[in-house]
Amino acid sequence: MTEVNPSRLRNIGIVAHVDAGKTTVTERILYYTGEIHKEGEVHDGTAHTDFAPEERAHGITIFSAATSVFWRDHKLNIIDTPGHIDFNIEVNRSLRVLDGAVVVFDGVAGVEPQSETNWRLADKYGVPRLCFVNKMDRVGANYFNVVNMIEKRLGVKAAVLQLPIGEEHDFCGIVDLISMKAVVWRGDAINTPFEVQDIPGGLQEQANAYRQKLLELVVDEDDASMTKYLDGENLDEQSIRDCIRKGTLNGDFVPVLCGSAFKNKGIQPLLDAIVNYLPAPADVPPIEAALADSDEKVLVHSDENEPFAALAFKITNDKHGSLTYVRVYSGRLANGQTVLNTGSGNKERIGRMYEMHADKRMDVNALKAGDIAALIGLKHTDTGDTLCDAKRPVILETIVAPEPVIDMAIEAKSKQEQDTLVKVLQSYVQEDPSMRLKQDPESGQLIVSGMGELHLAMRIERMKTEYNLEARVGNPQVAYRETLTKKVSVDYLHKKQTGGSGQYAMVKLQIEPLPRGGGFIFENKITGGAIPNEYIPGVQAGVRQAVESGALAGYPLVDIKVVLIDGGYHVQDSSSKAFEIAAIACFRKGAALAGPKLLEPIMAVEVTTPQDHIGDCIGDINRRRGEIRSQELRGSTVILQADVPLGEMFGYIGDLRAMTSGRANFSMHFDHYNIVPENIAADIIKR
Repeated sequence: MTEVNPSRLRNIGIVAHVDAGKTTVTERILYYTGEIHKEGEVHDGTAHTDFAPEERAHGITIFSAATSVFWRDHKLNIIDTPGHIDFNIEVNRSLRVLDGAVVVFDGVAGVEPQSETNWRLADKYGVPRLCFVNKMDRVGANYFNVVNMIEKRLGVKAAVLQLPIGEEHDFCGIVDLISMKAVVWRGDAINTPFEVQDIPGGLQEQANAYRQKLLELVVDEDDASMTKYLDGENLDEQSIRDCIRKGTLNGDFVPVLCGSAFKNKGIQPLLDAIVNYLPAPADVPPIEAALADSDEKVLVHSDENEPFAALAFKITNDKHGSLTYVRVYSGRLANGQTVLNTGSGNKERIGRMYEMHADKRMDVNALKAGDIAALIGLKHTDTGDTLCDAKRPVILETIVAPEPVIDMAIEAKSKQEQDTLVKVLQSYVQEDPSMRLKQDPESGQLIVSGMGELHLAMRIERMKTEYNLEARVGNPQVAYRETLTKKVSVDYLHKKQTGGSGQYAMVKLQIEPLPRGGGFIFENKITGGAIPNEYIPGVQAGVRQAVESGALAGYPLVDIKVVLIDGGYHVQDSSSKAFEIAAIACFRKGAALAGPKLLEPIMAVEVTTPQDHIGDCIGDINRRRGEIRSQELRGSTVILQADVPLGEMFGYIGDLRAMTSGRANFSMHFDHYNIVPENIAADIIKR
């Protein structure tokens, strides 16, 4: 790993909606920085960051890939992330550890559903970002429409740094509003050099107007620049860039650039913008961590002289072993060093460390604050665990995975392969926190859960390519949930005497619904020693067990609060097990009285269709119990947004293609859970 000054390090992610072109952007970055000498193409299955067989076969990014490049004496650690919602955990954990991001937008489609989801994640983690409007060579591309969508849909101020020269297939360059020069490419070949020219006469007036808007926006960041601007003095380019950098890091606005990655235009200016405007690790405010042995909070600074602290944000498993990707937040780490995992409480000895270049590894001897690398052979570390110096045991903010929305039964084709199947699935769950594995207590079947049909299909395909393991799978099933609608108080006495010491436990529970998304809360309000403290964990364990098995059809209960308000015990016959049994029975009794309802996942669906098929699409969504939220005309197509139950969306792509002669497409992502209508719930419960 080449040592660089921390101020010249950039940890960035490339994020976008599926098919916006972010992997092509990454490929061109690799080429123009000299990391590769022949460009890869997604459609040819030759993209360097899409190295998994299933990625190349399907032409989509499934796994985030890390690589490092150099530009203008700056080191850029880049993570190329998936665009499909089924693999959003990869975006989530990447943004958790990155300092900046480039958000890529399709020049025709603009801000799409996954663009908004990724933007909200970046907001959550406070990640400064740039916008790159890609595919400016496509028919229907409209740069100014996309800028308008960025401002309206994402609720940000856009600092337009470039204007396009030419439209659609005539797109040939950009106007740089800082230098007030034109950057023009005289061809589409990847090795075509660009030329810096005067702004074409037809664009001069527009360029002047947009530069004025840019200056009015950015001079607010610096008093000296503001004074010069108000006094009518010209601002030098560096002062303007300093203002843009400050505003970007503060989140006051977002710089917007444009180009066509596939046609090799706009990537070099984008690289300049990454270096100029996105933060170095030290530019990011120190992060708050909790001390493992107390509730005290400490600040972790990006300083190699502080005690070591790093977050494990990604784990990959293959036939050769396990790789744990880490982001170092403070201190240094060397080969052979022993660190503490505050998540598991175990100590880990650091073996070999690698700087990753997609699927290629480069040995490194040491890591320091700001670095992103992979460690081999960690035995007790999972995604979201903190590795740190045992002298300062801290816990960094972990990574929260979304709940799965689809279940599928899976079994090996032979009894001999069943153990192997379980081990492989367990390794997948370890590396992908949005995936779950459980055994149905009634049928004994293995149930694997995920974020969508594609999510699970890719895992099944990977088992075959990596392990030559074929499995029988059932049809995908909706991951329903249950909830309660009434507040009740119930008590239950568990008393059993069969000779010798008996069992005695009495509990009184108050059960009440929470707002949607409230999760599950258990609260202990025992006073006066009605139940000894050592038995309270037994009550909590019993309630949690009952919550997992549901009240109607065996689906987990959500959005409820359970309060332990009273109870009784026997000096000789009471035990934690007796209170666990009593809690299970008491909760089930109360749940049956509390108006249990079935919940189903509702998907936010966006359909893009030609105008002449809009009626068919709306009618079909209505038949699927969908609710139309909006329609928007973009050129000759209509963007239809709707909320539709997931259970009605299986096989939708085939029906959509049939009713629109293959001219429409759609995307969807999980939005919320909602109560299932009574008649449909009855059928589900009966099944």
